[in-house]
Amino acid sequence: MTRVRAAGVALLSAFALAGPVWGQSFVNFESGQTRPLALSPDGTRLFAVNTPDNRLEIFNVGANGLTKAGSVPVGMEPIAVAAKSDAEVWVVNLLSDSVSIVDVASSPARVVRTLLTCDEPRDIVFAGPGNGRAFVTTSRRGQNCPLNFELNTSGAPRAIVQVYDATSLDGTLAGTPIANLELFGDTPRALGRSADGNTVYAAVFNSGNQTTTIGEGTVCDGGAAAPPCAFGAPGGLPAPNIDVLGEPGPEVGLITKFDPGTNRWLDIFGRL
Repeated sequence: MTRVRAAGVALLSAFALAGPVWGQSFVNFESGQTRPLALSPDGTRLFAVNTPDNRLEIFNVGANGLTKAGSVPVGMEPIAVAAKSDAEVWVVNLLSDSVSIVDVASSPARVVRTLLTCDEPRDIVFAGPGNGRAFVTTSRRGQNCPLNFELNTSGAPRAIVQVYDATSLDGTLAGTPIANLELFGDTPRALGRSADGNTVYAAVFNSGNQTTTIGEGTVCDGGAAAPPCAFGAPGGLPAPNIDVLGEPGPEVGLITKFDPGTNRWLDIFGRL
């Protein structure tokens, strides 16, 4: 009995060592969500974007929690959703460069209209009189963008907020925005609105604060006491550039800000 039991333990141990490793890492490449959840105005249903499966999930909200009510295929990688009314929901699809308008009052719920936007739309809010205007953040590029692509033009606004009349969309295949608002910066993301719906706020993700960086190879070594070096660049990094033990920090790049008075990029000491 003892020998059999020991052999069984050894066999199980060998099988465990030779078997597959179930805890292997997984890299998820889906896009980051901006506004993944929305509640219907009457509070009875919750809408959630299912980004990896390209769907809008619908749940009934009850006293005991949520129950699944439906699932609607939309565009590729939906990352934001907003409820226009209890019967209509708009879904922003990042990879499809589109907005899916979903009729959630029908059974089953279905997409009834698709709007084509500029590149990589990321968020949507309803505002204006009766919440009749739909605001969508996009970038200034893409085959469906009505604005000229100006990536190489210095100072050209690259963040776009497209505005649609949500109460009276035109009959074109792509849908025509009533306005394309240009913002200084690139890759706008989240939107917000005032309580009265009269003001919409847009957050620019990658840029827009008129700052830039100087690479480490151009900044003089030696910290705050370093004189201007042969490259004609400013001295070293501004103090403090040492830690609590007195050890100097690594040589890194320098952040500068645009000065409209001199039309130059300057650091916090006013150095070029």
